[in-house]
Amino acid sequence: MDLIPIARDVVLDHIPELVFVMDAHDRILDANQSMEKWLGKSKEELIGLDPLEVFREWPQMINRILFSTEETREEIEIPGKHSTTTLELVVTPIRDPKTNQLNGRVIVAHDVTERKLLVNHLNQLTKKLMEQATRDPLTGVFNRRFLAEALDKEIAKAAREAAFISVVMLDVDHFKKFNDTYGHKCGDAVLQDLANFLTENSRQGDIVCRYGGEEFIILMLNASESDAFERAETWRREYSAKGIHFEGQQLHTTFSAGVATLATNNQKGEAILHAADSALYQSKSNGRNQVTLYQSVEN
Repeated sequence: MDLIPIARDVVLDHIPELVFVMDAHDRILDANQSMEKWLGKSKEELIGLDPLEVFREWPQMINRILFSTEETREEIEIPGKHSTTTLELVVTPIRDPKTNQLNGRVIVAHDVTERKLLVNHLNQLTKKLMEQATRDPLTGVFNRRFLAEALDKEIAKAAREAAFISVVMLDVDHFKKFNDTYGHKCGDAVLQDLANFLTENSRQGDIVCRYGGEEFIILMLNASESDAFERAETWRREYSAKGIHFEGQQLHTTFSAGVATLATNNQKGEAILHAADSALYQSKSNGRNQVTLYQSVEN
């Protein structure tokens, strides 16, 4: 008894992948049971058919199987009535070992829809966890941990490109009094409103962080000290005039800010933060609701 054809039938018909063989004239020579189930036709019905006829509703597959002269592996999406199926498609040319002439192709298609959905779910979960690790849960802006990582990275980049980095550090004026008067819920609303305002009015590429409590930091890339100061002053002026709506009340609050610019290439992030904090302290000492510019950080 020749076991090879029997073994072929047992193996080929019991694997979950869709498998079929085409000849040099692009006619189907063989197909397994998975192919029969997918298409609702028997192997006898499929043999001799043109793939253009068999897969006319799957143009994505036709494009891959008819024009491949080298072994290829890629994912294709097959739209359905209720959902989309993702197939991993492997096309392997069959060549004459002496002449290298193309005699046909073996096509294997594996349904990877569930795996793809799982990968997408894991990617979304990873992204969510990363967001939770780097975002402030109350305001949605970046947190202090993210700032620490971003600051050193951007300082190194600025050193390579001989670019400026400026920091605006701001603090809500009389925030404790605001909390005591209107409650912590209102205080949270103020922080959220300020975070939204800063995000909406910052340049693309600037990094807005909640540094702690009622204190925020905006890392401004490629911004000179004059540009950063003017931007911070504009924010201060516009925010003090806009007001906050909270539970039927129209409230007003202001902030004080300090601005510092890194002008040397061998400084650490702590240096520019310390400078901005010193400038912020001057703004608060001089009556609040103002912006103070610190001199550029030097050696």
